[in-house]
Amino acid sequence: MCVVCHIAQATVADHWPRSRQELIELGLNPNDPEYGRGLDANCHNKETARNQPGGWHNIH
Repeated sequence: MCVVCHIAQATVADHWPRSRQELIELGLNPNDPEYGRGLDANCHNKETARNQPGGWHNIH
């Protein structure tokens, strides 16, 4: 279940609360489930647009 909308099935692993790039810069494992959450694609796209303008590859 998507942790944002609580309606759709989660299909995307989202890095949370820090981005993948931030986790790497901090020396943390970005693939550790501790730093992730499950979202559906629609919510993931909205969250990325809101929190990382320019997309996931352009956060700084």
